[in-house]
Amino acid sequence: MSKILDRVADAGGILFVLLVGVGFIAFVAPFMPESLADPDAVASHLRDHPPTTTFWLGVWMEAAGLVMLVLFAARVSARIRAGSPSSWVPSAVVGLAVAGMTIKLSSFVPALAALHVDRYDAGTLTALLDINVAAFDVSWALDGAFALLLGLGALATRALPPWLAGWGAVAGAGVIAGIAVPALFDTLQLVFLLWLLATSGWLLARGGRTVPTPEPAYAA
Repeated sequence: MSKILDRVADAGGILFVLLVGVGFIAFVAPFMPESLADPDAVASHLRDHPPTTTFWLGVWMEAAGLVMLVLFAARVSARIRAGSPSSWVPSAVVGLAVAGMTIKLSSFVPALAALHVDRYDAGTLTALLDINVAAFDVSWALDGAFALLLGLGALATRALPPWLAGWGAVAGAGVIAGIAVPALFDTLQLVFLLWLLATSGWLLARGGRTVPTPEPAYAA
C-alpha cells in the first residue's frame, strides 16, 4: 500500500494538472461568469447556468487535484529530508502547500453559496465570487513559494537533478512575480505547470532509484 501511495505522490504533479485543468476548465468554468464587472450580468449568468452533474464532477476533480499537489510536495520534501535530516525546508514546503490547498478549498464555499442565486441580490452574488478570485491569487502565491523553496532545497541536497531543481526555483519565483504583475501570470504559470509535469515524469521514471542519502560523519 505504501508503494502505491508513493507512486501516486510521484504522479501528483501530472494528476494536479489533469484534474484541475479538466475539472475546472471543462466542467466548472462554463457555469461561472467570465467577468465580475457587472453584478447584474453575474446574476443573469448564474440564473441561466444552473449547476448540473457535470459541474459537481468538475468541483470534485478540482478538489482531488489540489490534494495531489500536496502529496507531490510531500514526496519531494521527503527526498530533501533524506539528504538533510535536520533541514527545516521539508516542513516549510509541505506547510506552504497545505496552506495553499486550504485557502483554495475554503474559497469553494462562497462560490458554491452564490449558486443559490435567488437568495441574494446581485451585489452579494458578485462579492461571494470575488472572494473566490482573491483566494486564487493567494493560493497561487503560496504554491509559488513552496516551489521556490522546494527547488532551492533540492539543489542543496541533490534531491532532484540540478536542472530540475533549478527549474522549480525559477518556476516558483515566476508564479510569485506573476501575481504581482498579472499580465505575466499566464505565461509564468505555464512554466510552473510544465515543471510539475517534468518533475512527476522524472519521479515516475527514475525517482525511486535515486533517493539521496546523507553523507556519513567521520571523527577527526
